Amino acid sequence: MSRPNRYHIGGKLAGAAGVVSLVLLLGACSATPIEPTSSLDAARVAIANAEKADANQYAAAELDNARQKLLLAIESVGIDTVESMTTADRLAQEAQLEAELAIARTESKKAAAINKELTMGADALAEEMKRAGEQQ
Repeated sequence: MSRPNRYHIGGKLAGAAGVVSLVLLLGACSATPIEPTSSLDAARVAIANAEKADANQYAAAELDNARQKLLLAIESVGIDTVESMTTADRLAQEAQLEAELAIARTESKKAAAINKELTMGADALAEEMKRAGEQQ
């Protein structure tokens, strides 16, 4: 009866580790890609919010970019690979950010318009007060 030496046992362990690694690798390759549903939904909501905020009027370019990126994300989901799902997730996140940028630009332009209106009103009031003072 021969007694196994430590090199023989180490070889068996290395072989077993190799088989386990191969099985895990094959399992990872055949994994079903996960659709980035939450990213797609967040992008849709952000675009809808931008539309409600009148971004079509004030930030049309940003809103169009958001819509295009969302469409590309949806197309990537249709490819149904792990890489395409990663791309779809990234594009959906970019679409959400573009829509949020459209909202921010819209709010900024609306605020600037209100500020301009108030300044014109204040100027008109100051002019009227000046005329009233001259008449007395």
